[in-house]
Amino acid sequence: MFEGDERRYLDVGLSAIRCIRHALAMVGAGAPRRILDLPCGHGRVLRALRVAWPEAELTACDLARDGVDFCARTFGARPVYSEVDPRAVALARESFDLIWVGSLLTHLDRERWSAFLECFHAWLAPEGLLVFTTLGRYAAYRIEQGVEYGLDARQRSGLLADFSRDGFGYRDYPGQSGFGLALASPPFVTRLVMRGHDARLVTYGEALWDDHQDVVGCQKLARLREEEEPPCVERTPHGARSSVRAVDETQRRPTRGAPLPEVR
Repeated sequence: MFEGDERRYLDVGLSAIRCIRHALAMVGAGAPRRILDLPCGHGRVLRALRVAWPEAELTACDLARDGVDFCARTFGARPVYSEVDPRAVALARESFDLIWVGSLLTHLDRERWSAFLECFHAWLAPEGLLVFTTLGRYAAYRIEQGVEYGLDARQRSGLLADFSRDGFGYRDYPGQSGFGLALASPPFVTRLVMRGHDARLVTYGEALWDDHQDVVGCQKLARLREEEEPPCVERTPHGARSSVRAVDETQRRPTRGAPLPEVR
């Protein structure tokens, strides 16, 4: 990732911090106390996270164990080795206020997108924030202009065709299995993020990270206890909840913690 250009290397980390700060501001959140960086690599973004929130507990997680060890040794992060199947990663439920995922889903197929998003949601504390990156329309444009992205001509053509038709396309890198390049459109990502998750989409910026990758921010909603129900949640004479959804009439949007409908 370094490639000999120190300024550019550091700028990528700073760009991530700007994206994360924007998402935090959108939900009015303060400084995160427990942060997961997955995949952390050798700390391209984690070093910036350490400077931005020096008091936070950082967790470094990656398949590359030497990268995890380096982040633990150099930046004081808690080391956790990742797994191909995210369900096997030794991370506790509801243990992070912020999860940063830079350029992971960009290399995975549709099935593994769903598996990781399920785990990210589980690992987030209520009102925690997930910020992840994707390759979208700008990357598709670059491929059309001749950028290879490590794929041969036939793969690039098939990838673009799938992306145009379905809003999602994936191809393995030559000689590899289960690791390649994925393109995902904003509508596809939004549907996948919101389907079945008690979460809300808070920000979506195209080509925001390093002027290249799209950045998606979503917040896990807090659970409402029975006595905390918003006053606009009606009850039938028998005490059962009606189908009226909790709405803040002054904002015309769901109140904090209210469940959102599945996007189909």
